[in-house]
Parts: sequence; C-alpha cells; structure tokens
Amino acid sequence: MTERVRVATLAELGPGCMRAVLVDGLPIALANVEGTIYAFGDACRHEGGPLSAGILIGDTVTCPWHGWTYSVRTGKSIVPPIGLRIPTYAVVIEGDVIYLDIVWA
Repeated sequence: MTERVRVATLAELGPGCMRAVLVDGLPIALANVEGTIYAFGDACRHEGGPLSAGILIGDTVTCPWHGWTYSVRTGKSIVPPIGLRIPTYAVVIEGDVIYLDIVWA
C-alpha cells in the first residue's frame, strides 16, 4: 500500500539545505539539490548517525559522526564499503507542498 504524506513546503527547504522529518516514526531526511528535492533514510548505515545533520555537497551527503558518504539520488554508498544503501523515497511536489509516497508492506 502506498501512502502520500505531506512533509514540508518548498519555502522550508531552500537550495543546498536539508531537514529531518518523521513519517509514522520513520526518520527521513529531505535535501534540496539545485531545486530538486530528494528524500532518503535519515540514519547512516554505520552507526545510525543523523544524515540530515551532515554535510550536503552536490548530490552527496556525509554523515556527521564518521564521514560515511551517500548519494541522495540513489542511496548508494560513495566510499567503502561500496554497495551499502540507505532507503530513498519518491518525492511529489504539488504547488509549494512536498509530499512523499511511502510504500508500506
């Protein structure tokens, strides 16, 4: 089942910015990369560091705890161990409102 959830407005997430949101207790990070909004799991695969508190450079986010880096577009790890992923979520923009399409099993 897919659920569309309102999470923010474009005014709350300027270019180059990130923010954390909770969807039914699920921590999700939002990132604005040159006007495109991406959504991904807000927990680093290493020790659960909050990626939304990390550094966004281009389309990569670096965990503030130990420096693990991921693509916000694909969720793939950029530095070893290569192949790890964080979840990504479909983003829908309607007017000024940011929605996520969350697939619940």
